[in-house]
Amino acid sequence: MAKTHFMDAMRDTLIALVIGTAGGYLFFLLHTPLPWTLGSLFATAAAALAGGRWFLPKLAWNLARPFVGVLAGSAFTLPVLMSILGWWDVLLALLVYSVIVTIIGWYYFTRLCRFDHVTAFFASAPGGLGELTLLGSTLGGSVRLLVLVHAVRIVVVVFTVPFFVQFVLLPPGALNGAAAAAAGHVSEAAALDWAILTACGAIGFFVGRPFTALGGVMLVPMLLSAAVHVAGLTSVSPPYWLVAFVQVMIGSISGSRFAGTNLREIRTTAVQALGWIIILLIATLAVAWLCTLFTDFPLAALMLAFSPGGIVEITVMAYAIGFHVAFIVTCQILRATLVLLVTPTLFRLARRTGAIDSRDGDLPD
Repeated sequence: MAKTHFMDAMRDTLIALVIGTAGGYLFFLLHTPLPWTLGSLFATAAAALAGGRWFLPKLAWNLARPFVGVLAGSAFTLPVLMSILGWWDVLLALLVYSVIVTIIGWYYFTRLCRFDHVTAFFASAPGGLGELTLLGSTLGGSVRLLVLVHAVRIVVVVFTVPFFVQFVLLPPGALNGAAAAAAGHVSEAAALDWAILTACGAIGFFVGRPFTALGGVMLVPMLLSAAVHVAGLTSVSPPYWLVAFVQVMIGSISGSRFAGTNLREIRTTAVQALGWIIILLIATLAVAWLCTLFTDFPLAALMLAFSPGGIVEITVMAYAIGFHVAFIVTCQILRATLVLLVTPTLFRLARRTGAIDSRDGDLPD
């Protein structure tokens, strides 16, 4: 039985990746931003909505995260590491932003969409899909609604932000120039470099597994990769073909999240989620613009840093375009961590003040 289940999972994974690769190659030929991510996302989402059941298993998602961690870690150098303390003002703004949008979203989902308070609260927090769905469902929230709202949020953000950054926030050709400059900086990898990067991913995966809820299977490989790059043990980054493969995997995972979703749900919950995402993106652009008043980072980098997509998806996006990668990754990790830590506290506070019925869920102290 276990062998049959494993074979079915491998078959579904292969089908999804083939569909995703075909979509990525099509978008590559069309010269779209982030072609391998957006093309694979579009193709697998279309197949899923058409009745395909190729939802990638959790194993595929967990295996993708160490790859992304190693990619992100390679962007950290000693000068970058020393400059992180200088970003405190932006990181503080990120905390305030996360709290405010969660409260706004709670009102949106309860007053306009008629969600119950628990589901509304955890649907509005701009954090990880898996973590918030698990936390919200344990308190009595609707798993179906939480999954669909957060899946739509991540897919829309990943699909729209690259176009907005390239065609609105940056001058023509700037994004391609940044990616080309990043690619030109990568030196040729020797066998020892491959061994070091592979060890970062493998060791980080097993060490980080007990901390999966905190992003450990991505965070630990990223820390190890950053450590070996800062220490000078290697100076290479993963090659383009591996970056493209990871993008296809992430895009296929995001698109396949729509498996099992029917048209009625698309017309109701997904439309409600889309309305919230529009509000969320406007708030993101506003706070990113405000940060340009006291920081030297350009609006495009701040937009990516504050974008409420999945941490893995935004990390891949930043690395693929080679644009202020370390800064964006640092902000995304902090955002995901803050949401995971602050959301339960906000929930307790709202319940104690009577804004949420005390019978609506309980969190362990």
